[in-house]
Amino acid sequence: MKREVKSVILSILIGILIFLVGNGKLIGQQAAPVDKSANDKVQKTGLVWDWMNDFENCEDWRAMATCPLGETKTRKIEGRPRIVNDDGSVSVVPSKDLGLEGGEDKGTDENGFEHEIKYVLGVRTYFMDRGFDRVEVFPPNEYVIRGKAKEIRVWVLGRKFRHTLYVKLRDYTGNLHKLKMGRLDFWGWKEMSVVVPGWLPQSTRYALLDKNLQFVSFFVESDTYEVPGTFYFYLDNFRIRTDLSEFTGDTTIKDNW
Repeated sequence: MKREVKSVILSILIGILIFLVGNGKLIGQQAAPVDKSANDKVQKTGLVWDWMNDFENCEDWRAMATCPLGETKTRKIEGRPRIVNDDGSVSVVPSKDLGLEGGEDKGTDENGFEHEIKYVLGVRTYFMDRGFDRVEVFPPNEYVIRGKAKEIRVWVLGRKFRHTLYVKLRDYTGNLHKLKMGRLDFWGWKEMSVVVPGWLPQSTRYALLDKNLQFVSFFVESDTYEVPGTFYFYLDNFRIRTDLSEFTGDTTIKDNW
């Protein structure tokens, strides 16, 4: 009888031991958890729209003017691009026309970043010396443009003045270049653009972020035939079309030594 009890107990213990060892092997053979966030971060290649600023947080932008008269300043103003329809009614510009996918008040760009559509950057200045005076609008720091810049776009609210809007860029040698975006002789909102010329020195094939262009500022030059006085204009949704086909590889090692 005692032998039978001992054999039963021994069988139970052996079974428990086998279960524990087998369970341990199963746990050890389980695959490591997959980091989904790492798979979501896909490196972009080819032509993409890079958002420089949506002006939802533009309190730190500043403006400087050549004219000592009047008041020159910037202000974050509630609003968004709107269009005037053929019947005279005013409607908001759809998110897709702003380069976003989503609702009416916010959307997501092609890089996966979310942008709100609530505020614009307003600039006020004073022009006296016609054809000479200008106002320049600076970000808090110069923006490094990744890849090769192909086109620059920004939405502008014009007030029917013939003053001309420019964008200023700095190349990797330190030289400044100004590109003409066009006159502000229109009513309402309009998306203005300029193609970055091929002769402007920029390259990513030698050293990442070392031979790229930098955005310096927007500036408006007064027109020779316009009446002097106070001048307002507004900016929103500043984007750059850039080529990232060469912006690939090992980003931790640079050819700058």
